[in-house]
Amino acid sequence: MTTTYIAGCIHDQLLDAVLDGQIGKGLIVTRQEVISFFDNVKKSYTGVLLSNSEMETSDHSPTWRKYTRRISEGVYRIHPIALANRLRARKVKEPEAT
Repeated sequence: MTTTYIAGCIHDQLLDAVLDGQIGKGLIVTRQEVISFFDNVKKSYTGVLLSNSEMETSDHSPTWRKYTRRISEGVYRIHPIALANRLRARKVKEPEAT
């Protein structure tokens, strides 16, 4: 799937894709799903998106948002609070239906 990449928002786009059921199975997302979903972004960036977002690696990539936990090689769990916060932010930005 081709996505529109907006600099600085890839974390939100990943969370949106999980919330919308475009990638992952529930809270579980694989590295390969992220690479395939963001096919217009360099693999050197998307390939480390989940690992650099690991909550246990605060010393590694300290400027990245931390919202994943590694389950096994290439498989990560998105923290449910990160998804809830993203869903809340989307509702604030979306106009209400009349």
